[in-house]
Amino acid sequence: METAISTMQTAQRRTIGSLAPWLSRIVMVPPILIMILISIRCITDPHHAFAATGLTLGTPEAITDTRVIGGLTLTIALVIAASVVSRTRLRMGHLTVIALMGLVLAVRLFGFAVDGTTLAMGDQQVKFTGEIVFLALNTLGFALQTYISRRHGVMQ
Repeated sequence: METAISTMQTAQRRTIGSLAPWLSRIVMVPPILIMILISIRCITDPHHAFAATGLTLGTPEAITDTRVIGGLTLTIALVIAASVVSRTRLRMGHLTVIALMGLVLAVRLFGFAVDGTTLAMGDQQVKFTGEIVFLALNTLGFALQTYISRRHGVMQ
């Protein structure tokens, strides 16, 4: 016989379980949009894509290589977007964003150490903070999806 408390607890678990995939999707949308914007800028306007940081493209090959960066970032955005529309791929989408942000942060820190760049230069603080936030949110999303899938006895 179910009591009112156990019925309420079951309803709360169902609510959390049904909200988890949507919360996971929401935290993956900003990285997708940023990657798409980077892609569009690199592909359509390679001269200005990195001009704010003082980078100039002096040869046609450099322009083409910048467009290729746009293709790579667009590929990453599409992989993450494919995981957003599939409930079974949500964890993989989070892992993709976690790997992306973790590696970008590692390379940025390497650049700080080797190149002498600091957080005070240009928009490094904004980029660094955004990457930390996306890494943290997607780590939480991955943990939540893992917890929910284990509770339901299904690993996604």
